[in-house]
Amino acid sequence: MNIINKKLSLEEFKAYISSFNFSPLNPNKIVVHHSASPTQAEWKGSATMLSMKSFYEGKGWPSGPHLYIEENGIWLFTPMNVTGTHAKAGNTMSIGIEVIGNYTSQVWQGKTKENVLGVIHSLMDRLKLSDFSIRIHREYSQTQCPGNMITREWIINELNKYIKPQFPKEEEELRIKMDIVNKALDDANQSRIKLFKAKGKTPDKKYTIKDEPI
Repeated sequence: MNIINKKLSLEEFKAYISSFNFSPLNPNKIVVHHSASPTQAEWKGSATMLSMKSFYEGKGWPSGPHLYIEENGIWLFTPMNVTGTHAKAGNTMSIGIEVIGNYTSQVWQGKTKENVLGVIHSLMDRLKLSDFSIRIHREYSQTQCPGNMITREWIINELNKYIKPQFPKEEEELRIKMDIVNKALDDANQSRIKLFKAKGKTPDKKYTIKDEPI
């Protein structure tokens, strides 16, 4: 498994993605997780990243989440142009974000919250995504992740308090149309996976958009 294992500040992350080539992944959503363990107190930066790499390799995963976000910065893990492994059907065309800490009984706070909202905002801006692109792990698996206190509605509400990108009317209309298409793709891929599993098979392909919208 190849990982980047590099920490960036929020401003450095914004600069990093400004010219980053997201192809061939071409993400259309951001899937939010929490680490639960390690906690903030247990987080040891690069050493923890290497430990997570070994953990995922032990599970036979070819990749992991794309980003780990903690109090002191944003850690690059799986390259953001490679399909990550973090949310089953939610792996398709997504950026997987792990927020360090356990949010079963509390929401993100302090610098962690600032970093997470900053990263989500920056990715939405760079990839021309709207609120529908924000997803959480338990939409795809039977899990409490990203913590019972973290819901899509809460994240979106907090982002609305954050400075969000403003788009021309024509572009915003296109983004809304693409959201409808992306939701249909998500639903179709999840249905395909369930159908194949029921037959004891593995899907041989995923539905994707082949052409640019007109």
